[in-house]
Amino acid sequence: MHDGNRLKKDCEPVELLADSSNLHPRKHSITNTLNQVLVLSIIILLIITVIAILVGFLVTGRKLHRMSSECLEAACPESWIGFQRKCFYFSDDFKNWTFSQRFCDSRGADLVQVETIQELNFLLRYKGPYDHWIGISRELGQPWKLINGTAWSNCFPIRGGGECAYLNDKGASSARHYTERKWICSKPDAQLEEWSEVPSSTFFTMATLHPE
Repeated sequence: MHDGNRLKKDCEPVELLADSSNLHPRKHSITNTLNQVLVLSIIILLIITVIAILVGFLVTGRKLHRMSSECLEAACPESWIGFQRKCFYFSDDFKNWTFSQRFCDSRGADLVQVETIQELNFLLRYKGPYDHWIGISRELGQPWKLINGTAWSNCFPIRGGGECAYLNDKGASSARHYTERKWICSKPDAQLEEWSEVPSSTFFTMATLHPE
């Protein structure tokens, strides 16, 4: 009787030890599985983030390219060249000074009124080998004036004894108005014209609402 109870007691710890030893591999396996799932989730999240960033850059780049293209197209009309907030048209035909100014006027422009050395260098670079009329003229023996009637700044010499100025390979010279040459028109670019058309009252209102 006592021997049976002793055997029973001796067997109980063995069963418990066997059961507890079987739990460790299962826990280890579950932990490994969870770690693998976590790592895989992080990798997938990183891939999605990188793809989203790349797509964002592509979309933004296309928008900026389209916006810059639209701005460039809107600044100057077709066949006109932009420089220092002005648009310039270099003619292909040869006409006298009066016809040239009328042509420019019909396009909302004037014969170019060269006012700076930088502008002169730009025009000389683009005009090619031909002479081009410009918007500077005078009465014989009188000072040079711009198309709008204001005195010219004399920022560079105009050679010759004519009453109408033109550009040649050496700079500026002058001739009689009835001789025929190519010509250059100029006008403010579209963006500058839009600002110039805003009423002065608008700027006053903006200054009132947003004082410095």
